[in-house]
Amino acid sequence: MIHERNILLNMRQVEIRNTAIQRFGDITGINIKIIDNETNTQNKWLADAQLILYTGKQETRFWAEIKNEFRARDLPAMLARAGKNKEAWILICQYIPGPLKEVLRHEGINYLEAAGNCFIRQTGLYFYINDQPVTALRTPKEGKLWKQAGLKFLFGVLQKPEWLNLPYRQVAELTGVALGNIGPFIDEMKKEGYLKQGMKEGVNIWILENKEALLKKWVELFVVVLRPKLRTGLFRFLNNKEQNAWMNLPDQDFFWGGETGGARLTNYLVPEKYSIYTREDKMKLMKDLKLVPDTAGPVEMMEVFWNTDLDYKQGLVPPLLIYAELITSLDSRNRETAIRIKENYIDRAN
Repeated sequence: MIHERNILLNMRQVEIRNTAIQRFGDITGINIKIIDNETNTQNKWLADAQLILYTGKQETRFWAEIKNEFRARDLPAMLARAGKNKEAWILICQYIPGPLKEVLRHEGINYLEAAGNCFIRQTGLYFYINDQPVTALRTPKEGKLWKQAGLKFLFGVLQKPEWLNLPYRQVAELTGVALGNIGPFIDEMKKEGYLKQGMKEGVNIWILENKEALLKKWVELFVVVLRPKLRTGLFRFLNNKEQNAWMNLPDQDFFWGGETGGARLTNYLVPEKYSIYTREDKMKLMKDLKLVPDTAGPVEMMEVFWNTDLDYKQGLVPPLLIYAELITSLDSRNRETAIRIKENYIDRAN
């Protein structure tokens, strides 16, 4: 509940706030005044601070949310807090992943990164900075397990935990990652508490531990680390006939994911975006589905990143992938669908 929120900033938040504001001032020459909660009697939203940005004779006020790092899981809460007053809020972070900056801009949420990168828009005011380097000190440190290859590996073992007990060479082939990575990935899983030793028919085996936490972290990092690398283009249907009849399109050469996958799997969604995963040539699929390139189009084409052993059924990506794409969506209906998919397809498979 909102009255339970602690609005006293810790030292780390103060450091992030001050660094970001100073860096923004160095780049733009703009002065920002900070009103701390201790002296702010009008903080009805229980924001972390209020900022006043001075440009000439104009004063522009913002409620500030201050975080070390902003991840996909934080989006729904941030949007809920801002509500219809998005322009009045600014998110201040040490680090914001690039894809999430794009989402924030699309949703009209102001942000300011410690490096000075920002998107700030209010009546009569506009700043967009995106060329300031984010140093290693500002980047959250994750092991190899949470890079692209590790996320592909985890996508496999989350669905097929028994793969962990196969010969490393076979695991590499099944998950599509280099053989030399398998041992380090398993070691990292042990260190992070996601594996424990068990016994089956007198043989030591690996068993997934803390699977919910592992799933949650995989989803968060998949959408910002791996998924952006899979996109091959944005498109639109040549005419409304194909778009309206999308469910009847021949899907032997591709799989529906995202909203379209959720609609196919649950009959609970009417998709506004169409996510296609394929192993086929992009030009061939464009011709077959009557797609034309459009940077603002609703059709997103992605590369398949999993082995055929994980193919779910014709025309659909694995439910785990649909869940990841929908649970991190800003749309409440998508998130509701994701919960249904988790309950009916992911949890029951465990």
